[in-house]
Amino acid sequence: MTRLVGFFLLQLAAALYARERISENLQKTDALRDYCDMLEQFRGLLESDGAPMPALFALLSERSSGEAGAFVMLLSHEMDRLGEHHFQNIWQRALTENASCLDKETKRELEALGTVLGRYDHTTQLNAIDTCREHLRRRLEDRQRTENQDKRVTLALSISSSLLVGIILI
Repeated sequence: MTRLVGFFLLQLAAALYARERISENLQKTDALRDYCDMLEQFRGLLESDGAPMPALFALLSERSSGEAGAFVMLLSHEMDRLGEHHFQNIWQRALTENASCLDKETKRELEALGTVLGRYDHTTQLNAIDTCREHLRRRLEDRQRTENQDKRVTLALSISSSLLVGIILI
């Protein structure tokens, strides 16, 4: 009886592990989607409005959600310190604090964008946003393509390994 209970607990642990891994992957995909959407909105605001960066980030913080929304909100609040700190440093700090679900390469892309914004002419900034957004979109598409396969593999591995251990125990 104890072995049977142990077997079912092992199955439960495997299912919970698989659920957690799948949930982490979904969070990463959602964060990447949020950043892509935020960059698209930011580009539209920059192109049409031409307002200063603090005003753009204030508007954008109302429109963005998720991890990207928290990033933009921190940027908006930190714009008061723009004279004391360089924009790039403010951007970097906000990214460090609010990009926990992004991989290193995506963070590097966003960091590179922060070096261009507020420094160069309007066209160069728009081109930099387009380049960054395109890289993030490609990464998002890759992630979405592999997401279903990863779900199946994670579930299969966790269940089969717990079955194997369960059979050995029984």
